Amino acid sequence: MQPINPEKFEIRNSIHETILDTCREFPEKTAIIGHGGEGVRYSYGDIEALVAKIAGGLHAGGFGRGDRIAILSENCPEWPLAYLAILAAGCAVVPFDASLKATELTKFLRVSRVKLLLCSAKWHRAAADVIALNDLPIRIATLPVDDPHSLIARAEPEPYVAPDVAAEDTAVIIYTSGTTGDPKGVVLTHGNILANLESIIRTVVIYPNDIFLSVLPLHHTFEATCGFLFPLYTGLTIVYARSLRSRDLFADIQHNRATFLVGVPILFEKLYLAISRRMQDLPLPKRLSFKTLYAGRKVGWKLGVNVGPTLFKSLRTKAGLGSIRMLISGGAPLPQRVAEWFNLIGFSFLPGYGLTECSPVVSVARLDDIRFDSVGPPLPGVKVAIDNPSRDGIGEIKVRGGNNTPGYLDNPDATAELIKEGWLYTGDLGKIEKGHLYITGRKKNLIVSGGGKNIYPEEIEGELNLSDYILESLVFGKEKVGKAGEEIWAVIVPDVELIKSVQPDREKEPSPKDIRDLLEKEVAAVNHRLADYKRIVRFEVRMDEFEKTSTRKIKRRLYI
Repeated sequence: MQPINPEKFEIRNSIHETILDTCREFPEKTAIIGHGGEGVRYSYGDIEALVAKIAGGLHAGGFGRGDRIAILSENCPEWPLAYLAILAAGCAVVPFDASLKATELTKFLRVSRVKLLLCSAKWHRAAADVIALNDLPIRIATLPVDDPHSLIARAEPEPYVAPDVAAEDTAVIIYTSGTTGDPKGVVLTHGNILANLESIIRTVVIYPNDIFLSVLPLHHTFEATCGFLFPLYTGLTIVYARSLRSRDLFADIQHNRATFLVGVPILFEKLYLAISRRMQDLPLPKRLSFKTLYAGRKVGWKLGVNVGPTLFKSLRTKAGLGSIRMLISGGAPLPQRVAEWFNLIGFSFLPGYGLTECSPVVSVARLDDIRFDSVGPPLPGVKVAIDNPSRDGIGEIKVRGGNNTPGYLDNPDATAELIKEGWLYTGDLGKIEKGHLYITGRKKNLIVSGGGKNIYPEEIEGELNLSDYILESLVFGKEKVGKAGEEIWAVIVPDVELIKSVQPDREKEPSPKDIRDLLEKEVAAVNHRLADYKRIVRFEVRMDEFEKTSTRKIKRRLYI
């Protein structure tokens, strides 16, 4: 089967018209399936009809150009229907995180000034209480189109699509967490998101029979662009996973013969660890055989020989990933060993990089030039440069392109800090070598040694996380007492189950001393691999996993 030719797709002025064009081309094809393939199904023809009907309901209800409408829901097929309908009505989408607490929701509803909240049945009571208790001028409706209590279902409207939506009109407003005050609203126009879609389709190879398994929260721009708009724009099928549990993911992949998965590093780390642990139960000869073949595969990769798809086909099938063709990682730094492992055993695994303010994709690896420690070259139409690079070429990453946000809503000071002379300053540190972008860390996380050397905590965390006995880690600088500079501290979450499995008595829980002693050896091994000024001086052990954002990034501010 031939891959899809990107030249066949035409970008319109608006997101919804671009997607509706695809709906008209493939009216009978299944577009969206809920609940791991067992839920409701919508064809592209259904989407065209329902989007116009829901937009008609919004129009009849008095919502129109420039109004803001929020979505608060777990992933489900009705989420993208609501998103497209809001745009088709000429309004702007405000996607909320479905893991918000009531106090957080109150703040977001007040700051965003939305006029309508579309939410799932799960959220209706809590959201209605928040609106009533705070006397907010916001109407509320349930999200499913077949719910008798839904504003949309009651309206029974005439179909409607706003005729005058322009590329420069606001499509989406994404609010940040607002940890140091009111959250900032990132404005993305129709043109911003469509520019990103056009760049992605010119970069990522897809086939007409590709099936996307959607696992990340849809309120996040990475999933909205890459796991929702991109597959619908190209006429593919999306299946919404039941959960992020490894067992459910493996089952959903097998049941639907999913070929494409977009995720964040922690998702791929979980899959990697789940398969690795299954392999520990194999007989010793099979484990040794795998290690030998894998070592040979490393050599072959360096020589440009790609036999992984054939050599490890049986392993991928037994692991429940036999149908998967393409994996793309973004949203956070990816451990090099994970990218290497997936590529060497025969997957097309592409590390990428982006941020909400860039709609969001900035760069992604190419199939013919994958470097495990790089996030690939910039997308076509996107320029990347390094601001004020150090001697080793590291500096702040800045981006220029049609995908860049025009700024933060009603916040000229924050916008002026973000965008300077047409460049968007990301706050991320990195370097460019031979056209490939390398991420070294966040500017605000930078540690400065007593000798004035820059230390990137993400690099040290990556080294720590290579240990099988460490689930995750957090590295930070602590000011030296009476001396200049900072010293390196770490907080480490051990993999207690694995530590238990390697003890002489597997039934006995490892003691705190056992865990500490083992981790001291792992930290010593890491320090041996690092330059003196990067070495960890002290570490603490944390038994619970770190609290994370919805995209599985550690909330560093809570622990430093």
